[in-house]
Amino acid sequence: MRRRSVFALGAGVLALAAGCGTADPPVQREIAFVVPGPSGGQNAAFARVMKALIEHRRWAHKVGVSTRPGGGGTLAIARFVAAGRQGDLMVADPALVAVAAMDRAAPIAGSTWPLARLAGQWEVLVASPASRFRTFDDFAAALLRDPAGPKVAGGATGGPDHLLYGLTAQGLGADTRLLDYASFPNGAQAVDAVVDGRVALGFGGHRDVAAHIRAGRLRPLAVSASARLEGVDAPTLIESGVRLIYANWWGLLASRRLGQPQRDALLALCQAVGESGAWAQACSRNGWTPMLLAGDDFRQWLEAETGRTDKLLGDLGLL
Repeated sequence: MRRRSVFALGAGVLALAAGCGTADPPVQREIAFVVPGPSGGQNAAFARVMKALIEHRRWAHKVGVSTRPGGGGTLAIARFVAAGRQGDLMVADPALVAVAAMDRAAPIAGSTWPLARLAGQWEVLVASPASRFRTFDDFAAALLRDPAGPKVAGGATGGPDHLLYGLTAQGLGADTRLLDYASFPNGAQAVDAVVDGRVALGFGGHRDVAAHIRAGRLRPLAVSASARLEGVDAPTLIESGVRLIYANWWGLLASRRLGQPQRDALLALCQAVGESGAWAQACSRNGWTPMLLAGDDFRQWLEAETGRTDKLLGDLGLL
């Protein structure tokens, strides 16, 4: 079966934290993580882990987390751009990039100061054990026969699960506009729908599916990482013929109202966190992978990722 190459996130997705540590950054007076979306989501969990590490290392006098359940997406970006304070750091992820594109908002990289990408979570394509899909090749063959045939569950429309399905279909050579994607409010609910057999297939974060896989409630078909995942008996997408690496990532943005000295101080803070052994341990506990990419490298990567996301959303019929 001939399959096309589709690379997502760029080579920088494999730039993992070395864990060797750097000099302590300048101590901040106050840091406030601004989290678009629900207080119980992965973005909020990321912010709370960051908060705990910064407090433990005493890299800031005061650290807060502000969630905006009713002000996610472009509304949160607009508020941040208009009134972002000196120590405010917005949590960014693929969903924020996609929402900005779908709402025709200004690109994030141009309206904020991208500081760093710090972590990500690999995704797993899973099937209900009672389904007819025993391997990734079963899924690929069905998708190529009829792109509207296999229904695949995942989180919100335009979110990382949906984007990964679109990229996978492109890599197989299927028509992305015909895909049958079943969106759920969050990834955990999508995984539950596959577990109970309401949907035969789904993309889910490694953390959400790991326990179900161990218990035999889900069958893993492929992983989006560059190498096989421990405890998941499934090949990578690359091994399966789709040249694709993809992660649901988290990064931090600062306000463009900041002067260069403050931007440099916040960048030093992000680098110190991302290169610390404590961050690597925290990521391991949460099922994440350190993916430090900072400063201009992150800005350039985010610009490229925004372009890829725009194109993909158009191919999916969402723009």
